[in-house]
Amino acid sequence: MKEIITALLIWLGANSDFNVNMDIPVVLFLPQDQMEQRYFGDTENHGELHGFYDIEQNIIILPNTWDRRDPWDLSVLLHEMIHYVQDQNETEFNCTAEMEKDSWPLQQKYLLEIHNFKWDYDKLWYLMVSSCSDPFNY
Repeated sequence: MKEIITALLIWLGANSDFNVNMDIPVVLFLPQDQMEQRYFGDTENHGELHGFYDIEQNIIILPNTWDRRDPWDLSVLLHEMIHYVQDQNETEFNCTAEMEKDSWPLQQKYLLEIHNFKWDYDKLWYLMVSSCSDPFNY
């Protein structure tokens, strides 16, 4: 796993302005239900959770079904590593949602360049989940 994370950090450093000269993050694999409980707590589940970065403990959490041979799973790890790198670079955001502004486009670029996998995410959804303001709150 250390080699995969190192390769992803090198790719991230070459494709962003982030300083990636840092220790590699700890990755914890959990069953889906435990991962969702840890992320959502007792609130109602809000959709499929592919992974997340725990900013309080500085660890990346992925489902125990994660597969290093699957391009999508590798891109999910990259996505969460972007949040780790943002945290380690002490990047400031107006809200947590703004952390997604870099992660989605970089994940998309990684999938296309490294795995020749075209991921066309919904641009409106991306705008909603990466902005501080609620577009439905007038």
